[in-house]
Order: sequence, then C-alpha cells, then structure tokens
Amino acid sequence: MLVMFEMGVQMHGNWKTMCGTALVLLGATLAGCGGDGQQSTGSAASVLRVEGMAAPQTAIAPASVKTRDASALPVPARIELGILQSSKGDLAQAVPGPRMVGEARSVSAAATTTQTQQQLQWTRTGTGAQVAALSISAKDALGLRLGVQVTALPEAAVLRVYSQARPETVYQIMGKDVLMHVLRNTQAVGDSAEARTWWTPDFGSEEVTLEIELPEGVSTQAVEIAVPTVSHIFAELEPAAGDASVKINESAACNLDAVCDASYATQSNAVARMLFTSGGNTYACTGTLLNDAQSSGTPYFLSANHCISTQTAASTLQTDWFYQSSGCNTRALSDRTTKLYNGATLLHASSSTDVSFMRLNDAAPAGAYFAGWDASGAALANRTPIVGLHHPAGDMLKISKGEVSGQTSCSSTGGNQFGCTGNSGNFYMVTWSSGTTQGGSSGSALFSTDGRYVVGTLYGGSASCTNTGGLDMYGRFDVSYSQALKNWLGGQSGSGTGSGVEPIENILRVLRSLRGG
Repeated sequence: MLVMFEMGVQMHGNWKTMCGTALVLLGATLAGCGGDGQQSTGSAASVLRVEGMAAPQTAIAPASVKTRDASALPVPARIELGILQSSKGDLAQAVPGPRMVGEARSVSAAATTTQTQQQLQWTRTGTGAQVAALSISAKDALGLRLGVQVTALPEAAVLRVYSQARPETVYQIMGKDVLMHVLRNTQAVGDSAEARTWWTPDFGSEEVTLEIELPEGVSTQAVEIAVPTVSHIFAELEPAAGDASVKINESAACNLDAVCDASYATQSNAVARMLFTSGGNTYACTGTLLNDAQSSGTPYFLSANHCISTQTAASTLQTDWFYQSSGCNTRALSDRTTKLYNGATLLHASSSTDVSFMRLNDAAPAGAYFAGWDASGAALANRTPIVGLHHPAGDMLKISKGEVSGQTSCSSTGGNQFGCTGNSGNFYMVTWSSGTTQGGSSGSALFSTDGRYVVGTLYGGSASCTNTGGLDMYGRFDVSYSQALKNWLGGQSGSGTGSGVEPIENILRVLRSLRGG
C-alpha cells in the first residue's frame, strides 16, 4: 500500500543539540550545551502504563499577561503595511499537515538594527526610566506576530506587547528571559538570524505595539534589535470583539463537536490548539499534555515532528487550552479558554514515528488534564476501537471515533509528501466511523476507546468527509516511548517543579557570559 498526500510544510529531520562548538551570541562566546535538551538524570524505569492526572482547578491567570493603567502610554513610532496580496484560499488549503494561518511579510522600515534604533524615540518617565515603542500594523490582518531579531538587549529591560486598541492588557517579559530564549535556540541549532529571533504572541489584532522600558542608568544604545519580518495572520483564530456567536475557523461539516460527548470531557482538557511560527509563516497543529510516572506535574507536551522538529519552532509555540464550544453544538467559544505564550523546550523529535516531545515553558493551566498513556509494547490489534481529539483547521475541539485497521511503515518521500508500505511498522492505520481529520489535526493524540491512554500521534492521511473510507496514519506511542520518551515519562527522577522555568544557575551563567564575565 502506498499513501501520498500534501503535508503543508517541509518536514525536517531529527532534532539534536549541537555540543562541542562555541556559539556566538550577542558578541559573547558561549561554549557547551545547557540543560534544555537533556534527558532526566535518573535511569529509565520499566513503567509501561501511566494513568492520567487532573491539574488543580485553582484559577490563576498566566503570569506573563498583565493589566495596567494605560493613561500614560509612550507615543509609538508607526509602521503601516498594506493589504496582504497573496490569496488566503491558496495559503490555507484544507490539506493534511499543519494548517497555515499566517504568512511572512517583510518590514523594510525596521529591517536593520540601525533603522529600528532610528524608529525608537526614547522618553524619560517620572521614575527616571526610559521608554520607547514601535507600532506595526497590517491592513485587514486578523493577527500579527512580530519577529524581533536580537543582537543585544539589557537583561534588565522590560518588553511589553499590546495593541493600541486594548493597551491595558499587555504581555510582559524581561530582557533576561528573551536572552534565555535566544540562548536555547542557539545551543540547539547554532547561531543564525532565525535563532536570534523572538516572536511576539498573537493577540488577534491588525496592529501590535512593542514597548521597551529601560531602568535608570541603562543606556538606550544597549538595545540592538530589528523587526525585519512579521507573520500576518489571515485566518480567523479568535471571535471578533463583542461577537462570541461566530464559530471560529469552521471545519468540515462531518467533524463532531467534542463537547457533545461527555464521556471524553476529562481527556478534552489535555488537548491544546497549537500556533507556531517557522520561516515567518504561522501554522496550527494539535498537541496533548502527558502525565509522567511520578505525576510530577511537569508540562510534557506531545505533538508531531512534521509540526515542530526544531527548537526555533518550539520557542514560538503558543497554546490555546479548553479551546472548545461553550455547549454542545453552540456557535460560541467557551469562556474557559486559556492561552500560554512562552513556547516550549524541545526534548525529542523523530521522523521514525513522526513524534515531537516538548516541555512547555509555562506551567499547565488550572483545570488541565495530564493524559495517561500506554506503551505496553504490543501493537494494538486490528479492529481495536480508538478515539481522536483534535483541532481540524484550527477549529474548536472535535472528536472522531473509529478503529485500528493495521500497522504500516511510513517515511518521507521528499518535499511535502510521505509514503506508507507494508502491513507492519511504526504507524497505525486508522479508519473513522464518525468524524474525520483535517489540516490542523496533525500531532493530535490517538486515545484508547475508554479515553484513558494515549496510544499514537497523527501523521496524516487521506480520510475526509468525502472519503470516509480513507486511512489516517498515527505514529505508535509505544515505539516512541521505547526509543526515547521513557527517559522523561518513565524515569525514576522527574524533571522537577513542573513549571518549565530555567534553573537560576543557568540564567546566571548566560548573563555572566553576555556581560563578558
């Protein structure tokens, strides 16, 4: 059997950390590799099945999102881009693979550090701090992500991202955390413009303001950044302001609202819609939060290699949790929806099972579910019932039900295609009796029919509303676990706090390096 289809983006090879090479970052030489991509230190235990675990229900807002008094905003320099010229229909074709939702656009007025420094007009505040802001807008955009290329940045700088329409709600990050983000990238892939780029979160606005505040005594000349590229979001990923009745990113008609099936309400809380940026283009996929053998609360996150296979892409990850309808078949988004903005650390990615395994840099949101998994080693038998929970076309959560039709061996055939042959291998063949998958479903977990255990991750296939007998391919979780994931999920020693926050010694190490000390 041979299955061929378009994946939507170029698939990449296995990710690995580059050690033993001195990497140049912001004029300082950094040698060696830190703990970001390393496995947990304990030996792997022979744990082959883990039950799920609910996160606490305590409501806490993401720490990076702040509310502030917007009565005295700095006056920003303004850059306005025209209408996106590409055909949105061509860009967002309903093919398997990551769903493209944003296109890279050049920003010539801020393409270099010199140009950006000329744009930034610094003013002094009453506390002695200095502040400047840059506003970039793109007509008719449904969102914007700014690609901030960092050459030098003071660790004490405060960066804020917001829209002029809602300046009281801001995403805030310290300069040292942006530098850690860049360090994480350069240690994984080497020094490059892409590795030095920090992508701002998407707020669903056609205008985005980047504000930088420096404490008293820090020179503005220490800020060397450029914004040569933005990702212009052309898909409707959020309801329009004041209109919660419009269904977002309408998927194909045969997809079924997951909220209508109360049997999987708990497992639904483990699934997140993913937005990430690669090459300036933004894509949607699906990922699942996993429990580990210690129930440590570490936010391990499972998706597909053809979605995220590099640390630079993982760093751009934005996840939407409880991205579900407010009730069965309503056309409104649940008010439980929660966003995490701070990306992830890539731990393992492999094309052999099309798996991507990450640790979120934020703690899991309140009320999330850490899904259980089964890596017992025996492939699921034919006709075994299974369930998929996913975000087709980036839509609200859907559910598909079907059965395993066998195993096969799949590999990339070049470009944006893969082929599958034989009746054994690292992938399950799945047919659906209800629902289907689409672009954006990629990376979603395959659950056992009772919903207790993750057993696979979606590669792609030919199933659709008009091809109900088509096959979808899922990488076998038991194979991924045996190859690598057991080092984190089944080891005797967990990875710690579960917050995804860098150990303080790593932060101090990079800051000393950046200062030349």
